[in-house]
Amino acid sequence: MNKIEIVNDKIIAKQLDDSITVSSALNNINLRQIKIKITKDTDLTIDYSSNENTKLDFYINISPNVTCNLYENKQLGNYKLGYKYYLDKNSTLNIYKINDVTNIKELLIFNLNGENAKVNYLLKTISKNHEKYDLMVYHNSSHTISNLINHGVNINDGQIDFTVSGFVPNGKKDCLVDQKNRIINLTNNVCAIKPNLFIDENDVIANHSAHIGKCNDDEMFYLMSRGITYKEAENLIIKGFLLKGLNNYQDEMNEIIQKYWR
Repeated sequence: MNKIEIVNDKIIAKQLDDSITVSSALNNINLRQIKIKITKDTDLTIDYSSNENTKLDFYINISPNVTCNLYENKQLGNYKLGYKYYLDKNSTLNIYKINDVTNIKELLIFNLNGENAKVNYLLKTISKNHEKYDLMVYHNSSHTISNLINHGVNINDGQIDFTVSGFVPNGKKDCLVDQKNRIINLTNNVCAIKPNLFIDENDVIANHSAHIGKCNDDEMFYLMSRGITYKEAENLIIKGFLLKGLNNYQDEMNEIIQKYWR
């Protein structure tokens, strides 16, 4: 598998084949930009760690007829990250992301520029402080698909904010816009989900769901009726919630879960 390792705001290691090109440079305000181009079907892992404030801008291009599975794992530190994704005709980008950080702000902009472009996005995060995510998907061509799933568990001094927006202009037909957002809030702090659909075309399927709350009462009752304690039931539900849908990082997520729910 192709791999990039980032510490603070620098690429310290990379192992890449000819399906991926990567460049890194500072812009005129000393913000590091990382440009990634995917030209063949491939998998890419990006592992982040930080012991200081990290600011990065990513530009990720997916060539026509290419499928990329992108795996991201962030640990420690304070992050401020911007991502711009550009998907060409018949391209697919599958993103699987787990976060266990101190603080984070992310701005993600998906540009579905070619017909039949598709993005599947899955985030799993455990928030101990403030985490803010802004996601925007632009369906710039017909027959494009976006499936966005944001799952967070809020603990300690945590606060999670999800703002998720889908845009379909008039004339871009047969698009699918799907958003699923859920926060399990184990604190009294206020979390927020703001789902937005800006649809100017009738021939579109657009859905969103947003849920903030404790663990599901019915699931808790079912488990406790079988002799499981409240705490054990809560831990089982959280573990299932955080692991569901991950086809990679299962071991890493289990280790993270063990830190907070023993």
